[in-house]
Amino acid sequence: MPGDVVHLREQDYQHGSGPLPLRIIGVRLDLSLWYDGQWVWLEGIELNPDGRAGRFRQVLTRVAALPPSEA
Repeated sequence: MPGDVVHLREQDYQHGSGPLPLRIIGVRLDLSLWYDGQWVWLEGIELNPDGRAGRFRQVLTRVAALPPSEA
């Protein structure tokens, strides 16, 4: 999943507003235990509307909003 870009809707992540395109750097699976496996912390780079890299973000994200993993 690192390197993938996800497009999160406002209702699929905490502590932000509006849609959030995010290039994933890492996933904090250890912290998802605190949220009954329903939420996970993503670390990534927010993408600007023109597709350029923006600021680093740590985002608590609904697991159901993420694409299925290709194992």
